[in-house]
Amino acid sequence: MTSNSAFIGYFSTTGRVLHEPCRSKIRILYSSSFVSLQRCVLPKLLLFTGKQRISASGETVVVFGGSGRLGRRVVGELIKQNYRVAAGGRNVERTKQVVQERIDNVQQSNLVEFFECNVAERANWFQKWSPDNVKAVVAVIGASGSSILDFTQPYKIDYLGNKKLIDATRAWNPNCPFILITSLGTGKPFTGFPAALLNLYGGILYWKRKSERYLIQSGLPFTIIRPGGLERAKDDFGVDHKVRLYPANSQFSGSVSRLQVAQVIADAISNPYLSRGKIVEVIALYGAKEIPLQDQWKRITV
Repeated sequence: MTSNSAFIGYFSTTGRVLHEPCRSKIRILYSSSFVSLQRCVLPKLLLFTGKQRISASGETVVVFGGSGRLGRRVVGELIKQNYRVAAGGRNVERTKQVVQERIDNVQQSNLVEFFECNVAERANWFQKWSPDNVKAVVAVIGASGSSILDFTQPYKIDYLGNKKLIDATRAWNPNCPFILITSLGTGKPFTGFPAALLNLYGGILYWKRKSERYLIQSGLPFTIIRPGGLERAKDDFGVDHKVRLYPANSQFSGSVSRLQVAQVIADAISNPYLSRGKIVEVIALYGAKEIPLQDQWKRITV
């Protein structure tokens, strides 16, 4: 499944965010916004052998949109944590190709499997997995920047596509936590400037907000993650920009790398009792001190 992009304005007078109290607004970025679903059954004991952490039961994380620029990084981060991963995309061969680029060795390759997933079509995606063996479901989907002239895409993918995944997850296992990745500004789609500029593309924040509400009302355990602008932040962004998690509707500008967002998603899966039922907004701050993600999750209230 391809990564999904939309135009969004994130501004800064200096060209980068300097520190937490001072984030002013001027620079326009092109940002990708993705949707991610996560499923966590009751956490199971992790075994530690030397430096390697091994999942005690060989639990699988199912990732929808695994070929996207964020999705492939989510797969890579989960494999590093020794989860088994099922990566879904519209084109299985394409998904294999881009995911293999994030994998370091043959041993890691043995931890990933691939499946076809097109959210435009109804399918029994979960039939091959037992709920007891699945740690999480992650759906990383969204309207594609390659179809920027098709203004129906946010409705079809960011809302209807997510809705189908929510319904399929609930029918398969109503106790399956669902982690949704939307975008900064989703909570105030028409008033949260500059992020609200995203709505110039088919009202995308409006449809993302509809999917958030549908998830919350579904009864599934959930986590919603709203990343800032993604396009200009490369994988080395974290060298001098440290991740910050903020409560809902508190941030409307800022950047973060896809790799950093993937790390937040993986951390949410590994710490369901810290992340469950929460909406967080994610950006990275220049020159900030690194704060463990677990400590930051604890500061966010349900």
